[in-house]
Amino acid sequence: MYDVEERLNRAGYHLPELPKANGDYVTAIVVNELLHTSGQLSRSKNGVLYGPIDDGENISQAVKAAEVCALRCLAVAKGHLGALNRISQVVSVRGFVAATRDFKDHSKVLDGASSVFRTVWPGATGQHIRTAVGVSSLPSGGLVEIEAVFQIMA
Repeated sequence: MYDVEERLNRAGYHLPELPKANGDYVTAIVVNELLHTSGQLSRSKNGVLYGPIDDGENISQAVKAAEVCALRCLAVAKGHLGALNRISQVVSVRGFVAATRDFKDHSKVLDGASSVFRTVWPGATGQHIRTAVGVSSLPSGGLVEIEAVFQIMA
């Protein structure tokens, strides 16, 4: 078995500090061996990556925002479970992209998050279902928000 955090680091990804709830909710909950994270906004140590994105804009910043969200989900999972090696499957990813009405590349943006998960859990373990939704705004003016569900090893 490989170390998930080591694989993250080798790929150039680094977990942020443990995100805290920004309201009256918890950041993660376990139900029937599934860990559900709350929505994690595109907030890095340098501040919020802002939206919305417009059709025709370069999506690289939005893809980076999705990566940031995925890493925040992993930080929450680690904080709740103690170690990312306790995750046996990435089950689902739900993502929201703050975008203008004519933007059409929501799925390409969320590939940034999927790429993070597939890098550290190659093959079937990292394969997941996903929903990509465009919204008019997100909390704090964020560009992307992602929530994830992980199966925990029994």
